[in-house]
Amino acid sequence: MKMPYCSECTVGEDRGPSHVIGQRQRMARAVAGVACLALACAFRYVPIQALAWLLASIAVWFGISHLVAAWTGYPDCPELGAVASLLSRRYVRTRCGPWARMDRWLEPHAGERLNG
Repeated sequence: MKMPYCSECTVGEDRGPSHVIGQRQRMARAVAGVACLALACAFRYVPIQALAWLLASIAVWFGISHLVAAWTGYPDCPELGAVASLLSRRYVRTRCGPWARMDRWLEPHAGERLNG
């Protein structure tokens, strides 16, 4: 089923991951997750309580989703698909330009393992 907000989402279709990620890529996602959680702790000190909760909540979501992506090896956009893939027990394909570029930089030949 195509989702109107994501041109590559294929929820409910039997598609596999777009590419395989290696240990360095998983570690990068884990570091990003821990950094987001640390940022959430720092947001507690924002003087406006409503803004502090909003910023901390967003940072916690990013942190948890990146840690889930690192743990499960989710290659695409962690904020949109990692937790959804874990909870639905099937791969939810999303697009993620920043992580795709980072993955190519960290392990240039990692995507070839899936196709070749």
